[in-house]
Amino acid sequence: MIAIKNKAKHYFDKIPNQWDSLYSGKSWFMKNLNRYLRKGLFERYELTFKHCGEIPGTRVLDIGCGTGHYSIEFARRGAVKVVGIDFAPSMIAFAQENAQKNRVSECCEFICDDFISHNFHEPFDIVVALGFFDYIREPESYFKKISSLTKRRFLASFIKDSLIWGTQKKIRYHWIKKCPIYFYNFDGLVRLYKEANFTKHQIISSSKGFFGIGINPK
Repeated sequence: MIAIKNKAKHYFDKIPNQWDSLYSGKSWFMKNLNRYLRKGLFERYELTFKHCGEIPGTRVLDIGCGTGHYSIEFARRGAVKVVGIDFAPSMIAFAQENAQKNRVSECCEFICDDFISHNFHEPFDIVVALGFFDYIREPESYFKKISSLTKRRFLASFIKDSLIWGTQKKIRYHWIKKCPIYFYNFDGLVRLYKEANFTKHQIISSSKGFFGIGINPK
């Protein structure tokens, strides 16, 4: 497990600029091209803010925050505290700079650490993990910890296997980039949410994956 995490950490620590450009785009052409080629990326963004509920005044945890794209948007929309955590130092540095540029650094905190071992002192109204579980081999302990930290809603994305898209994803990540990825299915996700004791859950099938909503009113 540690070796797998280190491979993912090594990969993501090298690509903060490349990763951020998937959302921002260096030009109108590239931004719209990414919307076509990486449709799933933009679908999960829209689903997140459609299903997260009211944001003003909330505390938000962004697991696997990367360059801070979601964290910053939550802060823009009125969250009073946003904590982003990621194990790649260069991603955290990029996120901190990004928050300053967008003038939301006063309510954003970015932590370079492993989520499963980090000690959080308070729960959060909204917890998100977008693109995070793609690189998690054994998600059960993550789900249980997330459930204990979630006061209201947990939103997450998951990739699903397919003959064409799944195969090319495996080739690009497992073989070329040396970064293991993991696929999910509907029944497996239902089990994860139930075993983590979420009060309710909903799983939405998107073009290239699943979007999960865990509800935990406390």
